[in-house]
Amino acid sequence: MFFDEQGPVTEAFRKLRERLAGLPHIFMGAVALNAHDYRRASEGVDLCMRAEDLERFRKLFVGTVYQQVAGRPRKFFDPQTQVTFDILVAGEIAGNARKQRQVRFPVAGEAHTVRETPVPSLAWLIELKLATWRYKDWGDVVELIRIHNLDETFAEQLAPVIRSAYAQCYDQKVEEDGYNPEIHDQPPPD
Repeated sequence: MFFDEQGPVTEAFRKLRERLAGLPHIFMGAVALNAHDYRRASEGVDLCMRAEDLERFRKLFVGTVYQQVAGRPRKFFDPQTQVTFDILVAGEIAGNARKQRQVRFPVAGEAHTVRETPVPSLAWLIELKLATWRYKDWGDVVELIRIHNLDETFAEQLAPVIRSAYAQCYDQKVEEDGYNPEIHDQPPPD
């Protein structure tokens, strides 16, 4: 249902996108991956906005349209669709702060618009995924490398602290292609 643009997550995303028309924001997570041609489903929606816009969001929508998840100051629940969403704060350190302090969450002015949806650029999305130092996110990077036919030189577009992580993902993609040559020959999704 997610890829057919049906179901609760898609409905929650549509409503959120409409309601946020006046608030600067960037969609992250699976929405951003899909915008960059990597078809990946999700059970929730992630977005990023400045701290002051998060406060405006709370005043406009929390307690009326959305509910705050107990104990999670930036996680919200849409009672109509039963979908949760997380709001990341623009400018804060992204990912694992013990391993890096250079990569930060983007502000809305740095968004790229893909199919009427503000998302990070491909390079920034890859940086954000690598900054987590989580295997699941690195797997997403391997797929983005494959889908966009990126090579080792793409690392030059990334923050220096992330480049070795990119190299590891690139090497993983090359190794996987050696085991599954038919994967490498597949055209990008429509």
